[in-house]
Amino acid sequence: MFGLNLIARAVIVHEGKFLVTVLDDGKRAPFHNLLGGHMKVGEPMIDSVVREVREEVGLDVAPVKLLYLMENYWARQGSKLHEIGYYFLCHPLRPIEGDLLSQLTPDTEEMISPELLTPEELLAANFQPEPLKQFLAADLAAKWASCPRLIVHNELPGHSEARNASYEL
Repeated sequence: MFGLNLIARAVIVHEGKFLVTVLDDGKRAPFHNLLGGHMKVGEPMIDSVVREVREEVGLDVAPVKLLYLMENYWARQGSKLHEIGYYFLCHPLRPIEGDLLSQLTPDTEEMISPELLTPEELLAANFQPEPLKQFLAADLAAKWASCPRLIVHNELPGHSEARNASYEL
């Protein structure tokens, strides 16, 4: 039996670099992830991504395009999960002058540690979900022309019929 996670995440690009956070919860190896998180029941996904970014780093954003719908099948701490993620290209509501990181107010209680990574740095990083980093780097270079797309990633073959794949929508 699978648990179900619904998440909304922000793809924020500043001066050609992705805004990410490092998660180091002590339960697993530290990894990079996009800002965002779990949707609340009854909360529109657009509102969820705006809320999450504001809570995590104090930045007000506007989602401007759905880039990815991603299905992940994975196991963590003995539980099998089916995660459905909505990944939105988001722009700050106010122009950012100078150093973006110095203008953020990270939520340290939530272990938010923002960083800016070039596409090359992202590809070399321990980034989760892992298959997404190749799409992010390639699609940024192509100005998101192949988006939106559905990405399916199954770490549990034999437990789900899902096959790893990507589909333009």
